[in-house]
Amino acid sequence: MRTTGGRRRYSRRWFLGALGASVGGAGLAALGCDDADEPAPGSPTPVAETPTPESYPTYPSTPAPDPTRPAQSSREGGTLRFAAVFSSDDRFDPHTTTSPALLGQQALIYSRLLTYASQADGELAPDLATGMPEQPDELTYVFRLAPEARWHEVEPLNGRGVNAVDVLLSIERQRSGRAQDFPRRNRWDQITDLEAPDDHTVVVRTEAPFAGTLARFASPEGFIVPGELDGAFSSTLQAGSGPFRWIEWSEGSYASVARNDAWHGRQGPFLDGISTEPPRSIDELEADFRTREVDAVEAGFLQARELKRRLPDLREERSAVARFYGMRFLTAFPPYDDPRLRRALTVALDRRQMLGRFFEDSGTLNPWISAAVRRWSLPQTELQQQPGYRPGSGGREVDIRDARSALAAYLADQAPPDEGQEGEEVEDSESALPELELLITENLEETLGMGALIAEQLRGALGLNVRVNAVGIEELAQRLLEGEAPWAAGVDNGWLELDDWLYPYFHREGSANTFVLRDEDLEALIEEQRAEMSGERRQEIAYEAQRRLLELNVGANFVSEDVVTLFWPYVQLFPVDAGVGYQDRFAQTWIDRTNPTYL
Repeated sequence: MRTTGGRRRYSRRWFLGALGASVGGAGLAALGCDDADEPAPGSPTPVAETPTPESYPTYPSTPAPDPTRPAQSSREGGTLRFAAVFSSDDRFDPHTTTSPALLGQQALIYSRLLTYASQADGELAPDLATGMPEQPDELTYVFRLAPEARWHEVEPLNGRGVNAVDVLLSIERQRSGRAQDFPRRNRWDQITDLEAPDDHTVVVRTEAPFAGTLARFASPEGFIVPGELDGAFSSTLQAGSGPFRWIEWSEGSYASVARNDAWHGRQGPFLDGISTEPPRSIDELEADFRTREVDAVEAGFLQARELKRRLPDLREERSAVARFYGMRFLTAFPPYDDPRLRRALTVALDRRQMLGRFFEDSGTLNPWISAAVRRWSLPQTELQQQPGYRPGSGGREVDIRDARSALAAYLADQAPPDEGQEGEEVEDSESALPELELLITENLEETLGMGALIAEQLRGALGLNVRVNAVGIEELAQRLLEGEAPWAAGVDNGWLELDDWLYPYFHREGSANTFVLRDEDLEALIEEQRAEMSGERRQEIAYEAQRRLLELNVGANFVSEDVVTLFWPYVQLFPVDAGVGYQDRFAQTWIDRTNPTYL
């Protein structure tokens, strides 16, 4: 029996752990990134303790098969009940919000010309377009729109057809808007001309050959919105042409969508709707699973492990994500303008200890591009040969020697003559180098203690004294913009397209280059990958750029957490991926009512 029951108001405290730090508090996202996480409403969320295995008995979780169960004639039907943390930034315009959870919900509602079949592999597929665009030359893209695509049946749209002007207006409102209003506006900088020769044709031209063009149309900035709404989006008014229709959003309490029967996709959506509520305690979540008030949950590793222990028949999907935890330096600010000190600090940090302490080893070590973005990330086999990433106790010892040597070389130049020689280790690093201040977001520090761990590691490896200063997101962002955050740590959502990892942050013309980096070799690689249309060559450039960044040590992308989704076996084709905005693939999810776990 599938029960609906009364709607519960859940707390976010029980299972966030490291996941809560990433969902609830922006760190590096505030450091000049344009896909910032939203700050958590209310107080920061601490890590919840996971019950010990002996605290709870284990009960059978799967009912016996029912031989009289009728065959299922269609994939259609049923509402998916999903437990996941979500909150918004109160900016419900899909082109202005920076909330990952809200963008994910809007991906159910709004169509794009293209979408991602796989974010991790960069595999694109048509959405509003009938196929991949025609490219008569390297500057021109011709999209043909699906003639059956229609807006949702809400006022004032009333199911009218989606046309080429809708596409042009959706792009132009971002290109012509203010940067503070449209955080992804610079993604359209390469576009010089947009035309609509007829209702179902869109012609796009770029200023120069740009390899990242198609990714723009598959990402959240590519959401096509109706001009009739004139920006009047809200928690109650969202209207698109995607596979689901917006029903409700109650901040931190519940959200839901319903099937769009007039969707232009070839198959689906199969679900009647999707209802999302944040989970409460692990006991109540277990009860909801058993009564089928919850079909799936997104959780951290520890909580997923406990739920699997109690309900062993739950299936598991584990997804590496682009979101990462790291740090960065303002390279024009002493003492971080010296590459030897940056190398010492970066190489001395124990990333594997971070992974274990934050996520119980449920995650990955990263070069600059997170390992989840498989198409561009430097292979792990090579990464483990790099300083700061060497495996095992022996590798850690080599890293510490490397870091101490770099620090000694730096300190030798700071000491008066005859007080130190280059290459010799300085016995009292603390007295030779003033206390260093590390800025970190309050939410991340209270949830994970990331700053405290960095200070602990540098004290043990190099004898350095680090003062951790936890500040609010707004203050950290402001200090970065004003060049007053020379060393900062936090969390960022990461990106999918190669250029988004490189150009804004490491090119001298980049809009988010708070590193103040000027490196001709790296800039040459960045410019080359922008114009390179060969995917194979572009991947080689991505590797070369990351090697150069590992040499420069202007920052570090330490680790990423794996997100775990648990669901009953009757839930089929549950999608997971590396970033946000893939949730349109819930159109293919369906409930197998013949499965013995379905009640």
